[in-house]
Amino acid sequence: MRLFFCVELEKPVRDALTGIAARLKERLGAGVKWVARDNLHITVRFLGEVEDSLAEGLAELGGEVARATAPFSFPLTGLGAFPTPRRARVIWAGPEEPSPPFAQLARRVEAGVQALGFPPERKEAVAHITLARLKPPRDVAAALSEIAVPELEVEVHSLTLMRSRLTPQGPIYTPLRRWELEG
Repeated sequence: MRLFFCVELEKPVRDALTGIAARLKERLGAGVKWVARDNLHITVRFLGEVEDSLAEGLAELGGEVARATAPFSFPLTGLGAFPTPRRARVIWAGPEEPSPPFAQLARRVEAGVQALGFPPERKEAVAHITLARLKPPRDVAAALSEIAVPELEVEVHSLTLMRSRLTPQGPIYTPLRRWELEG
């Protein structure tokens, strides 16, 4: 099964991001694959295809990380693109400054999945919410500069182990386990 650890977003944040995506959609037109409202989340660690035998270890890891991590929040203040707005493959919303508590959460998950035998991530996790994917890449700098992001606060109270099933209509996400942050 295809799995990832993530932070699920509260309804007001998903609603606001859906509004931002609608304004971007007007400016960008065709050739953009938009993330469905209910699929908006912050990936902590993508795991890919995982053997069923690892599910119990991942569940234990999620519980350990949640017990060690206190709830936190960060402002969602900007829009951007990977790798750059001029050659965008992904449009995202996120904080303008790194979130140290998010980085700590991601490091804890990363250490745990490596202990379970997963290869290390090449890049450190950055808190962001993917809004759209573009193929081929294109320049979205002007469109991003025209959209103001309302003041949003992402409240992080839990960690989720999510299953992703790919379909022709897009991925279907199913939470397998959710742990409340307690640290």
